[in-house]
Amino acid sequence: MTARRRRRPSPPPANWWGEGPAPWERWPGASLRLDDAGGLYHFDAAAADQACDFFPTFLRHVKGDFAGRPFELLPWQRDLIVRPLFGWKRADGTRRFRKAFLEVGKKNGKSGLASGMGLLLAFGDDEPGAEVYAAAADRDQARIVFGDAAVMARENPDFLRAADVTVLRNAIVQTATNSTFKAVSSEVGTKHGFNVHGLIFDEFHTQRTRDLYDTLYKGTSARRQPVVFIITTAGDDRESICYEEYEYAKKVRDGVIVDEQYLPVIFESDPAADWTAERTWRASNPSLGVTKSVEYMRAECAAAQAEPRKRNSFLRLELNIWTESRTVWIAPECWEACRRTEPATDLGTLPCCAGLDLSASADLTAIVLAFRRRDLARPAETLDVETKEGAAPPVQHRLVLDYEVEIVPFFFLPRDVLHERARKDRVPYDVWAREGWLRVTEGNVVDYAEVYRVVLEEIRAKHKGLAQVGYDPWNANHLASSLTAAGVQMVEVRQGYASLSGPSKLFEALVRSRRLRHDGNPVMRWCVANCEVATDPAGNIKPVKPGGAAQGTRRIDGVVGAVTALSRLMVLGDAVRSPYAHRGVRTVG
Repeated sequence: MTARRRRRPSPPPANWWGEGPAPWERWPGASLRLDDAGGLYHFDAAAADQACDFFPTFLRHVKGDFAGRPFELLPWQRDLIVRPLFGWKRADGTRRFRKAFLEVGKKNGKSGLASGMGLLLAFGDDEPGAEVYAAAADRDQARIVFGDAAVMARENPDFLRAADVTVLRNAIVQTATNSTFKAVSSEVGTKHGFNVHGLIFDEFHTQRTRDLYDTLYKGTSARRQPVVFIITTAGDDRESICYEEYEYAKKVRDGVIVDEQYLPVIFESDPAADWTAERTWRASNPSLGVTKSVEYMRAECAAAQAEPRKRNSFLRLELNIWTESRTVWIAPECWEACRRTEPATDLGTLPCCAGLDLSASADLTAIVLAFRRRDLARPAETLDVETKEGAAPPVQHRLVLDYEVEIVPFFFLPRDVLHERARKDRVPYDVWAREGWLRVTEGNVVDYAEVYRVVLEEIRAKHKGLAQVGYDPWNANHLASSLTAAGVQMVEVRQGYASLSGPSKLFEALVRSRRLRHDGNPVMRWCVANCEVATDPAGNIKPVKPGGAAQGTRRIDGVVGAVTALSRLMVLGDAVRSPYAHRGVRTVG
């Protein structure tokens, strides 16, 4: 800040972070172990102190319980972000770190920190003509960081006077140095001309393409010591630029990659830990009990337990755990609880239907068998569902769940694309193939002749109870005709709410009541983890892929095959069920 003198350099502390334990001891798993890299860098304590002092001296909080109070940095903000970012220097006196990546659960104060950081870089960093941008995927998100910064500046006369800035609607301007702080979003496209000294990228996980980031990042090339500060919570798209950055940040933090100008800070809970335990929450919420209340977390956790479709949102936003989809339909522990420990030996005699989900060409193809087995060990339950057959009106069914369903999936993938798909989808198709969970067909597209052979020689020949095979007529008519000619009863099951809602609700009910059994196939488990559920205004549901760019890499074929098989098993059940099983016997005359 031109109106403020720099402090005279002071002797460095015994430890660069000051007093107390090292950051990596206070926040294990979140912080990078920093030293001078053999004399390449030195720590400027005066510069670090000046940057930290900027916040409470010139800024005030603008929201919540802290509104109006001086912006005192929280310990993790001070020792993991501001002190290392502004204190560690190169031999020429410029900053060591050019990029900082912060991933932390929401409501921990990351946006407020980013707003203050933007003002510091624009007007307190002694950079003539500084251009600082608050960027995000859309205009509203971009204005959150910029808007808070504008309020911080406008409502603090000391800052306005010392910095000599003017707060405009879309920019904060310092005329004397020709420095600006603005908000930008993806609407700028790939326009060039940016000369970026500071880039604050908010909620990076919502950024669907690289265009805005690449454009702005290239704009830092002409600056002496630019700073790119990326802040985000976890997302659900593992093909996104954010996940790529997250993976890189973890490797730098863990020493797998050496990048001396990259500062990673990642607060995340262990995906394997008990997500309902309060001790688990603290790993991803360093401000818990300060900016984020424990009562809030308890309420959100309770809601996620009561309604599983809120589970993934809680894991992503509150615990900062990357998920396979935005909302969970079938909770992983519920699916795992349905896994049988011993092989089923009675499948050859049980009533059975199959569901066929064919890929367009080179994607995953699934056949899922559903066997019905009487369950005499538990009381019967009832489930009201609606089914629709072709052009006929919908039919209401009251299903008596006095049985369990065993599912057996078969998966197919072309050999020539196996490794490419493993790389693109980031799942171990090659391992699954070696272990026998996935069938590999020759060529670069799924060999429908092999699917035909499996249906006839491995399914129908072994399972005499096979009654019907349901299939989506899109892309499957030729195979369906061939199987029909071979004596298999093929039935069209279109992929809309009318056809899939009833069996989808049955699938969910079977899993929750542990009346569904499976062999732990990891491909099927992955499909279940990926699957979301869509709901129409009438309350009908159907399985769908995750939204956004993740649609291209997250497969749900096994779930679709299972639901399609259940759609036929439901009808088969009505046809063969004796009325005396649930109505009793009446004697007449």
